[in-house]
Amino acid sequence: MKKIIFFLTPLMMLAMMPSCSDMLDVDEPRSIDGSIDIDKKTDSLFYAWGIMQAMQQAADIYVVQNEVRGDLLTPTALASSYLKQMANHSATAANKYDSAYVYYKVVNNCNNYLANRDTTLYDGAYNVTLDEYAAVLSFRAWAYLQLARNYGKVKFFTTPLTSISQIDGDNSPLMDIKQIVAELSPELEKFAQLGIDVPNYANINAGRTNTGTAKTIESRRLFIPVDIMLGEMYLESGDYLKAARHYYDYLYRHEMLADRERSFSPLWLTEETTLPADFPTRLSSTWASSLTRLTGSSTVHNVIITYIPMAVNRLMGVTTEIPQLFGYDYYATSTADRNVEAQLVPSASYNTLADSSDYYYVPSTDALGVSRSSAKIGDQRRWERLASVSVGDSVRLHTTFYRNGNIVLYRTSTIWLHLAEALNRAGYPDAAFAILKDGINTDLAADTTYISDATKELFRSTIPFFTTGAEVFNPTVTVHNNGIHGYGCSDNNGINGIRSLYQLNDIAGKKIAELQQTLGIQPTGTKADTINAVEDLLCDEYAMELAFEGYRYSDLVRMARHKNEAGIYGSGFGGRWLANKLVGNKPQKDLTVEDNWYLPLK
Repeated sequence: MKKIIFFLTPLMMLAMMPSCSDMLDVDEPRSIDGSIDIDKKTDSLFYAWGIMQAMQQAADIYVVQNEVRGDLLTPTALASSYLKQMANHSATAANKYDSAYVYYKVVNNCNNYLANRDTTLYDGAYNVTLDEYAAVLSFRAWAYLQLARNYGKVKFFTTPLTSISQIDGDNSPLMDIKQIVAELSPELEKFAQLGIDVPNYANINAGRTNTGTAKTIESRRLFIPVDIMLGEMYLESGDYLKAARHYYDYLYRHEMLADRERSFSPLWLTEETTLPADFPTRLSSTWASSLTRLTGSSTVHNVIITYIPMAVNRLMGVTTEIPQLFGYDYYATSTADRNVEAQLVPSASYNTLADSSDYYYVPSTDALGVSRSSAKIGDQRRWERLASVSVGDSVRLHTTFYRNGNIVLYRTSTIWLHLAEALNRAGYPDAAFAILKDGINTDLAADTTYISDATKELFRSTIPFFTTGAEVFNPTVTVHNNGIHGYGCSDNNGINGIRSLYQLNDIAGKKIAELQQTLGIQPTGTKADTINAVEDLLCDEYAMELAFEGYRYSDLVRMARHKNEAGIYGSGFGGRWLANKLVGNKPQKDLTVEDNWYLPLK
């Protein structure tokens, strides 16, 4: 690394030695002659910082590869040819955003750390290395996960490489996601069973932006918890109950509830929408601020779990171009100059999906709040996520998510929604739907409307929301676990015990009918129809809740692969489904063919 990671203190920087110039150069352990010794706690921290700088260097490519190739964004006329090629799936190995290098750099730095770190060091009775060691295992697994998602089969190695010839001429096997998970999960499982948490080096002063705004980093949010990493790996490889259990373990241990957020913006008034006369007159939004919430308390839980903070300017380290691609110049020298012409804007598919949603509410005429109704005013998260700014005679639109110059990897909603996907594919679509509709709480044990006996038994045993988790997921506690769909489509979720009009049979039935019309499916009349429909509902929810955050294309490909594996609706249904999702991009490849889902490896 030619640059020291941007948030190291001057004292740390004096201790640092120059490190890797590319992914094949590693920091060699050195003795006490004034250089770094990886078997010392403070010195090993510099290795961890180095890995996180490699994560910074991968951040922009991670977002572009996942969002621009998806269905939620459209490049504008100002977009570079690289972005346009990514969007229409014509990118070659010459594309600046096609880089396996950045992920392998993370891998190789992790391999070097793991090969040299002594895990038997103690400070009294406390092992000073395990949390950091587990964090590095998670970084490596994350990097390999991105490689497999973007390139299919990739070279897999766990020893540090020091020369080009080692990787070009070695016998490292090519592995797909299932094989990679089989290789990496056993060691991660050991740390999950120990309940190892992420390291915490307190808050770090990251300097000031060009407009003078101070930036502070919460160091414990720089790392990926082991249970989340295992959940992600098992979900990707199709081991659904294992994925669900690890997601549950994380949510339970950290009391990560889906808070009662609400999204409602006056921007929708610019649309030709007429509200019903009985629509509530006082609706406030809390969802937009939750997107960047880092701290938690007894009443306001943490929302950001893991993120990659980027430097406040080029003198301080690795910067990001992502905000500017979305129409916000984070590095402008004055606030007035921050709104720029976007290169990436919401697609017609994204806007159509948002507009088509029903909004559920308690009529303003109902003083007791015991009745329910709905209006076709769309998912309000769309307007909360976007900002409209007048510049001269033009109106510029940008997403607010990247205003702080950070790349978020995991939020609470990400984990709840991926848990829903795992539960659904494991054969429990009602459990998945509960995460959207009501939020999983112990009161679902008495539900007689849509929660099956099989799901209730699952929640008493394998995924114990009703037993071990009762102390956290009890609806009588101060903070109630809520349905995520209500974030953008409801103002009455949980009020006076009233549940949303968002109903499983009705909503899943509409999705099946939609698939009949768009893809010509023939329903089987079995639970498989419901599972496939709920997966599509989750896909829509991802679009509204997680739009532009760096997940979309990977989510689509994973779902397409699982649809293929399920074998429902004929051979290759997943490919037909994916190609239909991305038809607006005018892809230059036949996306019904799985080999065309991946980028050329360079």
